[in-house]
Amino acid sequence: MSLTKILRDAQDLDDSIRYAAERDLTELQQLDFPDFLLSLSAELASNESPPECRRLAGIILKNSVEAKYSEDNIKQWINLDPLIKSQIKESLLATLGSLVPDAWHASSQVIAKLAYIDIPSRDWQDLIGRLLGNMAQQGASPPLQQATLEALEYMFEEFLGLEQDKIDDVLDAIIRAMNRAEQSSQVCLAAVKALQNVVMFANFANDDCKNCIMTAICDAAKSDGAVIKHAAFGCLSAIASKYYRMLEPYTESILSLTTEALKGGVESGALQCIEFWITICEKVIELRKQNKHDAHAISTVDCSFIEKPLSSLVPVLLKTLLKQERDDDAKAIFISAIKCLDLVAITIGDAVVPIAMQFVEVNIKASDWQSRWAATFAIAGILQGPSIEKLSPVVRLLLDRMEDRNVEVRGTAVCTLRRMFDLLHSPACANRIFTDANLPRIVAVLAKRSEDVPDVSEEACRAIYFLAKGYESISSELGHSKKEISSELSPFLSDVFDVLFSTSAPAKETPFRLPTSASAYEALCEVVRVSNIQDYEAKAAIGVLMPCIMRRLNMVLDGKASSSGDKRNKYDLLVLLCDLLHVIIQKLGNTFPVWRTPYVLLLFCRVLTFDSSAARDKAALAIGALAHAVGPNFVDHMPILLQHFNAKLLFPIYLQVIGDIFLVLGDEILPHCDYIIDVLYRGLSKPMLKLAILECFGEIALAIGKNFEKYLQAVMRRLKDAADPECYDDVLEEDEVDYSNQLRQGITGYKGPEIWVESSGGSNRFQ
Repeated sequence: MSLTKILRDAQDLDDSIRYAAERDLTELQQLDFPDFLLSLSAELASNESPPECRRLAGIILKNSVEAKYSEDNIKQWINLDPLIKSQIKESLLATLGSLVPDAWHASSQVIAKLAYIDIPSRDWQDLIGRLLGNMAQQGASPPLQQATLEALEYMFEEFLGLEQDKIDDVLDAIIRAMNRAEQSSQVCLAAVKALQNVVMFANFANDDCKNCIMTAICDAAKSDGAVIKHAAFGCLSAIASKYYRMLEPYTESILSLTTEALKGGVESGALQCIEFWITICEKVIELRKQNKHDAHAISTVDCSFIEKPLSSLVPVLLKTLLKQERDDDAKAIFISAIKCLDLVAITIGDAVVPIAMQFVEVNIKASDWQSRWAATFAIAGILQGPSIEKLSPVVRLLLDRMEDRNVEVRGTAVCTLRRMFDLLHSPACANRIFTDANLPRIVAVLAKRSEDVPDVSEEACRAIYFLAKGYESISSELGHSKKEISSELSPFLSDVFDVLFSTSAPAKETPFRLPTSASAYEALCEVVRVSNIQDYEAKAAIGVLMPCIMRRLNMVLDGKASSSGDKRNKYDLLVLLCDLLHVIIQKLGNTFPVWRTPYVLLLFCRVLTFDSSAARDKAALAIGALAHAVGPNFVDHMPILLQHFNAKLLFPIYLQVIGDIFLVLGDEILPHCDYIIDVLYRGLSKPMLKLAILECFGEIALAIGKNFEKYLQAVMRRLKDAADPECYDDVLEEDEVDYSNQLRQGITGYKGPEIWVESSGGSNRFQ
């Protein structure tokens, strides 16, 4: 059977035919590897073979010498008879002149793979000269030039170890191909693509070389062909990533190209030119971080030359926000422009604010909502980098836009304020993003917006969350006491709790709605967490909130989920509500109203019966917090808990909480010990609970001291069983090995015998 037939069959849609052809190819390769490669190169070069067969022959040939498929491939090629290697290479070079694109595309890739092997080992030394000869040949066909440039593009994806003069010769040939007026657009495009890789090895320290390259790229960026423009800006981005310090003489020209490209949209290379400036900013930011973290580094990051063009770029980027088009291309440019604006702000800091504010002030009160929306978005794009002193005036502008009649503008303003709180809000700082004077308005407007349409409401809840979260990082070093600053929110807590509780309320048609309710509950948690319980207003507001949350939890527990989606949402709500009650209980501490204990405990115990591990974990942790808040009196409520404590309901977090409860109650829990220990014995039959149960035994022994003696014999037997080496002989899975090691550590770290020995007057029975 001919190789052409096998290659055709290897692409057949019929599985049986295709599999048979693949077996034939494998047999040919194993039977005579050198002849197999030679035959593939001949098939690739043959004008009689169909294009698809030539393409596949090239792919198989490339894979047969590529290291990622087998390390032996390279060894086999190196050890190949030099005559056969020479025949294959000549065939590949000849195929570059083919008029069939499938053939020369494949040939250029194979040439690159062989170059990676041969050139570093000082073989195929005439390859560069042969390729450059193709480019210099009088009357060379466009396909030959295109194929040759493509081969060079692939070759320079990696370092070949070539001498600099050869690299310079390659650059010269590529630039000539770009500059020829009569050159076809396809050849010019191939030259620009090749340059993007070759330029990474150029001698940019040589001014003549640098000027020649930059002139050629800038000329290409002015081309009428959109694809060539895109490739040229790709070249600029590649250069920026490596040689950004050397680009100072060209920034004005590139800025001019950027301005023109942004006017023309995607077709004019707008995305690619924005990517160039993004690369510049990212490089400067990266180098600044390196110098900052390396105490011994000599600062070489001189960014002063880049500040002027970046400052000039800002108005150009801001204008893109005003474009009315909302198709996919326009959205892509918008997103890139915002990202670039954000990085420019980080790079030049305070210098961006007056430029951006000129745009904001002109558009923030415009009659059309799109201009107001663009101005609001512009504020969002400059929040990182500038100082708080420069940015603090924009808070008033955002609050005004949060009252805007257009929902898009309101939503963007709320989102921007949320991001500002996330990035800049720290009440203990000497300079604050907002003052005591505008805090009441901030809270009032956020409360109002939390009752807006769902998207705006969710952002408002998240803004409240970050507003509260800023109080977590309070430092007294700046002359503020924690009490003074955290009390700032106390006058507003009642209203904030009311509006967030209302926002999270379930609707009749969607009793388990998310995600707005999730954001509201998370905000409630954070506000409670940072509130100052010493303030009467805060304590009173939390006291009113707690029974409301208890009723809400009871309602969710009773609610019937009619679909799998409702069921998931119900479990998520259980997690959020248990977490919120946990935070409330911790905040109230020993001021928790003890008379509520049985009611809230029963709610948590009901959650323990659900098949949601996340909800059960949150309920168990809340029970632990409740025990700590109530103290020794929690023993009166142990019967409620023990109704929901059995071998079926055991899980690791619950076991940790049981240990905590023992430590809280001490000897007061002794009447319930027999039952609890018996449940733990039965739980040992579950392998994944052994470690947690052993640790629980240790906590119980620490809590009840000598009273643990009655359980010691039985516990020691179980420890011995758990420590039996036969239990681990056949363990192979990595996670099981880790678990077994943890189990051994749990056994050896067990405190029961040590406590017993100490309480028994020095007996060494179990030592």
